Amino acid sequence: MTQQTRVPPEGSRESKIALIGEAPGAREIREGRPFVGPAGRLLNRLLNNAGILRHDCYITNVVKVKPPNTSQKSNDISHYINLSKKVPTVTDEYEAFEAELRDELASTSANVFVAFGNVPLYALTKIHPPKITKRRGSVYECSLVPNRKVVACIHPAACIHMGRQGGMYIWQYFILHDLKRALEESKDSAITKSDFGCFIEPTFEECTSFLERVLVEAEEVAYDIEVINLEVSCISFAYLKEAISIPFTQQGQPYFTPDQEAEVWTMIARILEAPSIIKVGQNLTFDMQFLFRKYGIRTTNIDDTMIAQGILVPDFPKGLDFITSIYTNEPYYKDDGKMYLKYGGREDDFWLYNAKDSAVCLEAFPKQMSEIASLGNEETYEAQKKLVPILVYMSERGFRMDIEGLRAESARTGDRISELSERLNKMCGYDINPNSPKQLAEYFYEHRGYKPYIKRGTGSVTTDEDALKRLARKGAPEASILLEIRRLTKLKGTYLDVALDEDGRLRCSFNPVGAADSGRLSSSKTIWGTGMNMQNDPPAFRKFMLADEGYVLYSMDLGQAENRVVAFVAPEYKMIEAFGSNQDVHSLTASLISGLSPEEVRRQYEEGDTCPIGQGVYTWRFWGKKANHGLNYGLGYKTFAFYYEIPERDAKFIVTRYHQAYPGVRDYHRWVEDELRKDRTVTNIFGRRRKFMDRWGDALFKEAYSFIPQSTVADKINRQGLIEVYYDQGKYQHVEILNQVHDSIVFQIPLSAGWDYHAKVLLSIKESLEAPLSWRGREFIIPTNLFIGKNFLDVKEKEPGGKMMEVKWTSNLSQALQEMWRKISSIK
Repeated sequence: MTQQTRVPPEGSRESKIALIGEAPGAREIREGRPFVGPAGRLLNRLLNNAGILRHDCYITNVVKVKPPNTSQKSNDISHYINLSKKVPTVTDEYEAFEAELRDELASTSANVFVAFGNVPLYALTKIHPPKITKRRGSVYECSLVPNRKVVACIHPAACIHMGRQGGMYIWQYFILHDLKRALEESKDSAITKSDFGCFIEPTFEECTSFLERVLVEAEEVAYDIEVINLEVSCISFAYLKEAISIPFTQQGQPYFTPDQEAEVWTMIARILEAPSIIKVGQNLTFDMQFLFRKYGIRTTNIDDTMIAQGILVPDFPKGLDFITSIYTNEPYYKDDGKMYLKYGGREDDFWLYNAKDSAVCLEAFPKQMSEIASLGNEETYEAQKKLVPILVYMSERGFRMDIEGLRAESARTGDRISELSERLNKMCGYDINPNSPKQLAEYFYEHRGYKPYIKRGTGSVTTDEDALKRLARKGAPEASILLEIRRLTKLKGTYLDVALDEDGRLRCSFNPVGAADSGRLSSSKTIWGTGMNMQNDPPAFRKFMLADEGYVLYSMDLGQAENRVVAFVAPEYKMIEAFGSNQDVHSLTASLISGLSPEEVRRQYEEGDTCPIGQGVYTWRFWGKKANHGLNYGLGYKTFAFYYEIPERDAKFIVTRYHQAYPGVRDYHRWVEDELRKDRTVTNIFGRRRKFMDRWGDALFKEAYSFIPQSTVADKINRQGLIEVYYDQGKYQHVEILNQVHDSIVFQIPLSAGWDYHAKVLLSIKESLEAPLSWRGREFIIPTNLFIGKNFLDVKEKEPGGKMMEVKWTSNLSQALQEMWRKISSIK
């Protein structure tokens, strides 16, 4: 056979569904049939799961031959058509194939054509760029054969072959969904339109009439804002089956008179602040924070489609485009907004985009909640949703900063970077760019003759941090200098030179579904481009994050929380005993690994005596701590060796001794795997249910091992910490929450409230955080540690040399706080 061997279509022309691929692969050429290779086998399984019989479909390809100069495993169809440019380029051969496709499809009775991939979607609709991963699930009018429908669908091969990393396993669920949609659409040739009416370019009277109707009648409304140049360009509302976009500018000019705009905003504020009206939206943390900052509007009583999606299926995308494709019939429309924002498209298209955002939220959310109820995750959703106003509050409150101290430290760090760079250049014999992977690779691997390090996954030569650490261990001082330059550059650029807000405060934007599978929050720069991630800042930066004048800064964190959860859930009785007798579990683990007594391990740690593991620079307790944090979640010895840069024999020794000492951990792993085999679902202590959808295997298992401890700790700190304090203002009215760092909360209380008040609320928060957890008849408590200080370093830094200001819980806490504060205040 030659590469020009044609693969004809198969199936009856009377079929109501036609499946169209791009081009045949090697297996298809050998057998003379479309979709018979690995992708074809996956397609057959998905068709069966969707309730479609393969022999009931007409199956073909756009191009009927295997493209020339391609491998056995891939087809590069750019020989015929190239969709990567702004204007597609096609050959005469492609034009002939497309004409042939038009004639054969026109001769079928198919009501719906399933376009597997970018090329079929373009051929059938002329949509460009086709963006199949974005448009999948959408139903379009066919331009190639009029009066037929096209369902956009990812090609099954994308789930199998995708570079060195393999295919996107998760995408097969999307293909299954889209095949089910195709089956439904095959009943007739009419495209089902959304029954939402979208109203754009309204008059002032039409705006106020709609808003008044919402205020009087609505129990639920969806809304969405669009921001351009840090101003609200338009806002949309959806109520019942109607959506309206209210613009505030048109062609760069005000849309309303000043009095009219003021009246419109007053009505909008009344709607958003009304506790009797549910406000539905996508990622409302953004909208709420922006509207509060700009207009002082405090949005209440919300429901969030992004949070719902994150809790429903954490493995799936959480963007509104994906939610729309799953829960509505609205075709992909997000490019309409992007085109306006990036390229200055039509304003009416942008307003329609804005209206659709509200409409699809209102349509999708009840369907999401129905599925959440089926999963038993209503309480989880409600708790995660309640965090949003807290996150908006923390984002807006921010930290007071020592601005002069930051500037001085930045200057000192810059000087140190310059000194190190000069030293590096002298050692190298010429000027070298520390940020140039090419120059560094040439220097170390060619000039110095070191064996090149290859990056996992890509197979390319690397001089990343791991490679430099290895080179430093081999005696290359230049690598040590580069590591220090990179560390200081990161410290200066990301932290010391951080963009503060105009009032000098440091803020961030919190994401309520930063890690929805575990309930953990994440943070990033603010929506105004200032600030940073405030949950991962280095000690060298924390000393510049200050309590406000006249306030005391506190941190309360859960002591060795994840380890305790593992111990009681497993159960692992040696760990349980250690926690019950207030032993240091890291010293105990180090003892069980090394054979030394816990007391000797502790003594060595306090005196800084190192052990022979690796390069001999860390204590046994250090390795006990790393073992507890990693091996609870199934880390293998090879990965352990890679992470911590020690020989595999040392890593194997630690891993083997750890599991010999704690056999309950392996039992826990086996139990988790058994739970996954039932329905791929694991439930944490708070009842949060997490369904694992990714590829079956070790990576999925390791993720599942960590789920119960990590999500339990996140739910505990969020529900019994943040939510407890924020919503009980009668008890905590003077407590100002500033941050949450996974297993701790940071807040400040004014000195004027009095030490007795401080002690009272601290004990109350402690009581909430130490509420017993119950698992299979066993109850346990995670103890709460209390730290006090004037800056974030005081309350968070726990390494030798840091100002760790830990307060012991005593019967006279008020007096203990006063004494500690006097000590802190005396420190210069």
